[in-house]
Amino acid sequence: MTNDWIFKDGTTQTSCTTFPYAYRAMHTALKKGVEQGRKHDDMIRRMSIISPMKDTHGDKRVYSYAAATSMAQNSGLLDASGQINSREFKRR
Repeated sequence: MTNDWIFKDGTTQTSCTTFPYAYRAMHTALKKGVEQGRKHDDMIRRMSIISPMKDTHGDKRVYSYAAATSMAQNSGLLDASGQINSREFKRR
């Protein structure tokens, strides 16, 4: 069993040590994809973050883009404009 958070974007998966780093990978992948001309909504539908913690059924928790963004906002990982709060990453 691994204790890593996993960011999946539909084609690849990236292993991260914590939720903040998995979210930053998601945020960066979305930004780069839009810059390359990919459709924002299509990308969001494929993105998820998988937690190492299990739910009440014993399955790993999977967070959609919307749920992960909400968690990031609530924990201060995003600033008021929706950008990554680099000060918060320096503290973690």
